[in-house]
Amino acid sequence: MLLIELSFLNGRYHATPWGRNVNEGAPEWPPSPYRLVRAIYDVWKRKRPEWPESKVEPLLATLASEPPHFSLPQATASHTRAFLSQNLKDVTKRQLIFDAFVLTEKGSKVLIGWPDADLGVAQKADLDELLSLINYLGRSESWVSAKTIPEAEGTSWNCAPVEVSNSKEGETVAVACSVSAQEYSARPYTLPQTSRNGKSGTLSWMVALAWSTSEMLEFRQSEPPAFYYQTYIRPAHCFDLKPTPHRAARGSDINGVLYAIESKVLPCVTSTIEVSERFRRKLMGIHNNIAGDPRKISQRFSGKDANGNPLKGHKHIYILPQDKDGDGLLDHILSVCREPLDLEEQLALDRMTSIWQSDGRPDIQLIPIQWGKIGDLIGTEPSTCFTSATPFLPPRHYRKGRGDFIEWITDEVSKEAENHGLSRPIHVETVSKLEAEGRDFRWLEFRRSRKGESSQIGYGFRLVFSEPVTGPIALGYAAHFGLGLFVPESP
Repeated sequence: MLLIELSFLNGRYHATPWGRNVNEGAPEWPPSPYRLVRAIYDVWKRKRPEWPESKVEPLLATLASEPPHFSLPQATASHTRAFLSQNLKDVTKRQLIFDAFVLTEKGSKVLIGWPDADLGVAQKADLDELLSLINYLGRSESWVSAKTIPEAEGTSWNCAPVEVSNSKEGETVAVACSVSAQEYSARPYTLPQTSRNGKSGTLSWMVALAWSTSEMLEFRQSEPPAFYYQTYIRPAHCFDLKPTPHRAARGSDINGVLYAIESKVLPCVTSTIEVSERFRRKLMGIHNNIAGDPRKISQRFSGKDANGNPLKGHKHIYILPQDKDGDGLLDHILSVCREPLDLEEQLALDRMTSIWQSDGRPDIQLIPIQWGKIGDLIGTEPSTCFTSATPFLPPRHYRKGRGDFIEWITDEVSKEAENHGLSRPIHVETVSKLEAEGRDFRWLEFRRSRKGESSQIGYGFRLVFSEPVTGPIALGYAAHFGLGLFVPESP
């Protein structure tokens, strides 16, 4: 007995039965022997053209010698619908196309057996090589792995030709098969005389196997010469497999996303906190629509626990607008969290496409250019020196009893570095302004408070660490909204 095993790698078999229209939405099941034979013929011509026909013909003749039996796994039938362009001037005119497919459990196999067929060791090796070259069977979405296997004892052949089937319960289905070489040689197909192209003569069995649709239309044939329908009995409830919902694994490798900013009028670096607040407000609304329940609010986005208390340990999201090209205009937004994001949070970030601007300025368009872990998103080499890109605001207020102000404020920066999990800087010096191309910005020019809160004076610093640190880093008041942002110094 000759056995071939088919494994559909994505659990789908996309194919339309011969003689049916794709928009009927009926998938082919079982996979037709005619399709398999032609797939082997195809890979021979494309991938092993140096093989002589005398080497391949016996293999195909064996597969066409009799209608095979099938062992079909449990499956369900489904389809997708697509409205495809008809290449007309009116772009709204589109054609509805169905893509019907059979869905099986991943890892399940389709066994095809020819009870009275067999091949020698060398021929079976040749067949295995050709089968290994088949990437898909049916439409290109049907990724397949095919190979011959030894005889399997106890295999349940639940789909067989009606003449030999032992099943009394089932449904009949017409399956496309190849006419055997012996039967074809008794009644070969002869081309009719045509004045249009002058083709004539009798087709060999191998040529008849490769008969194309265009040739059928040219010679006004309803079926290919080496083709016939075989009536099979398949299980009556072969498509009754109930889909099992599988919740995708938590996206443990995703901590955030880096967006590029596009707008006719880019926001100025001085409006960093304003952009961050609008980003967060819209992100919270998107996530609320996805979750569908206010009780399922994301603590990583809100920064508060289930009782409304602020989270500790800076585990919520950082929204860091950045000016990467140094021209004084924001051109990127890094949205990143120390903890991995779940699927709903990732989806909310994916749906962040724009932010509005005030004073009639055009919206900011957000283009996600990279997803990943924190180190992947930052994209810069660790550095020991960092400089302020936005003003640092201490989380505590200064009073006279706390000593010299400069000593106190530099100590506050060092404490904040430790508070955010960094080592204490070995050197802290003040920076009077942000230098950009063509213009400098004083720290007083930045908006330095969130909505409804009073503004403080901001300060700039240069930090030096004893060991390289991965940045940018954000420290102090509103660090999660882009204030207190320190970027690595250029070499």
